[in-house]
Amino acid sequence: MELDTKGQPIREGFQNPGQQPPRPQGNGPQPTTPAQVQASIDATPEPPPMESQPPAAPLEEWPIVVRLIHKPIRGNHNEEITELRFREPTGGDINRCGNPCRINFEGDVIIDEKKMSLIMANLSGVLSPLLDRMDPRDWTSCAYRLRGFFLPDPAAW
Repeated sequence: MELDTKGQPIREGFQNPGQQPPRPQGNGPQPTTPAQVQASIDATPEPPPMESQPPAAPLEEWPIVVRLIHKPIRGNHNEEITELRFREPTGGDINRCGNPCRINFEGDVIIDEKKMSLIMANLSGVLSPLLDRMDPRDWTSCAYRLRGFFLPDPAAW
């Protein structure tokens, strides 16, 4: 630990009066006069203008359609369903069914199957017992397609 002239520990980031600031280490000459310092500050590149920023991700288009490619199911009126159309979820859907997704301590997304089945039934309009007859691969495709809408967005924090 470094001590100042009075024997007090030097706090990181602070300088004693009369003490020369440490010179940055690096390749090339370092500015020594105020004019050189000002010139190096003026030479600092500015951030790119807003026009060069990448465009925002397109908003999701609703309804979301997921094809049942492994096995069709029977619908509410005994019709054959080869794709499920999901409307946009709302807070009310989570209130009724519970949030079907959570993140564990390792950062993995965990899907609660019962809640996801209820959400899928609410969003598609197909009764839950009929969705229970889905091929597991089709069910998982639907669940993974919807899971992003039940996860928090860090941009809001």
